[in-house]
Amino acid sequence: MRGTWLPALAAALLLASILAPAPAGAQQLADRIVAVVGDKPIFASDVDRAVAEEIYVRSIRGEPLPRDSAEVDSLRAQFLESLIDRQIVIAKAKKEAIEVTPTEVEDGLDQWLSDLVKSVGSEAALEAERAKQGITLDDLKARYRKEIEDQLYVSKFMRQQFGAVALQEADIDRFFKEKYDSIPSLPEVVGIAHILLSVRSTPAEEEKVHSKVTRALDRLRAGESFDKVAREMSEDPTTREAGGLIGLVAPADLERDIASSVGNLAVGQVSAPLRTGQGIEIVKLDSKVGDRLELSHIFIGFVPSAEDSARARKIADETHAKLLAGESFEGLAKQYSDDAATKDNGGYVGEIETTSLDPSYREAIQGLNPGDISQVISAPGGYQILKLISRTASRKPSLDEAKPWIRNLLENRKREEELSSWLAAARQEIYVKRLE
Repeated sequence: MRGTWLPALAAALLLASILAPAPAGAQQLADRIVAVVGDKPIFASDVDRAVAEEIYVRSIRGEPLPRDSAEVDSLRAQFLESLIDRQIVIAKAKKEAIEVTPTEVEDGLDQWLSDLVKSVGSEAALEAERAKQGITLDDLKARYRKEIEDQLYVSKFMRQQFGAVALQEADIDRFFKEKYDSIPSLPEVVGIAHILLSVRSTPAEEEKVHSKVTRALDRLRAGESFDKVAREMSEDPTTREAGGLIGLVAPADLERDIASSVGNLAVGQVSAPLRTGQGIEIVKLDSKVGDRLELSHIFIGFVPSAEDSARARKIADETHAKLLAGESFEGLAKQYSDDAATKDNGGYVGEIETTSLDPSYREAIQGLNPGDISQVISAPGGYQILKLISRTASRKPSLDEAKPWIRNLLENRKREEELSSWLAAARQEIYVKRLE
């Protein structure tokens, strides 16, 4: 029986903190202050929530969980100290007039969610876990937005205070020789090409989507804010509540046609409707930060029927049969693939670490040799056929390949040592009192 209660406890605490917060007055009566940093109280609920979320994240990542209440208490003590240290750093960061913008918070939140998706294997796996716990994506983002903001204050202050770390090449060489077994192996890398066959909607469905896009454009032209129209009309659940805000993106990460259109916009300008494999987007360029673009969008998606899907599957099966009969993958990709970014290159996607691939793709190429093609697999909005171009096995890195990892590790260790000394001094400047 030991340990079986922990996921339920994590879920209960997490749901309580996100979905059913107590009224302000009730919380003051029921909650208790366990520490004070400056004028900032740390509540027992802050520590409990941090512990619950740690257990929750460990559970969905398949990592070891605390075995008993003593280990949970140990976690509570660790997180209390971490929360105290973090509040000290945040207080100092604000004294130094360090700023964190809303855009930086949203970008950090998007990156956190992306990392979480990778850790659980796929978006579908995360969706299933959230559904099981009864937590919506908006709930999750709302809960972590403040956490991300605090982390940004900490990271900015850390870079400012401890950015320059003196490290000798001899230190790196010595670590490589003495700690070689602890250096992680380079992951397997595969070169992949694909043929994407999208599910195409009926003319009636197309007309329905175009009609909604026209209504959105009419509202924008009438002077309504992009934020308001996106909240009320966009069908992208991950950005709708934020007024369509996507955040900062590199042009290289956008579909080629979208990158081309957005690249011609002036700040504040809205694009013409842009068609993607899943629907139609209206994109607004909010700002430019270096070579990155801050974008918002209104997305209206196609809803294909079962007949539409069956028709696309038939085309995919016919294309697969032609490949088995010896026709050129590159030629068929140029002729049939609906991926505009790769079709002219014979469907070549590039080299990708297998750990970064969706599990369905990893399964599809498992056992394939360079030159082999996969079976037809389901893809967002359609079907795909993969061709394995190359496969580089996982291996231990050379000294030159390992240097960035070793340098980062040793620099972080030095920063931690400097931070520990700095915190000891900062506690003499900033009021800290523990109440448990």
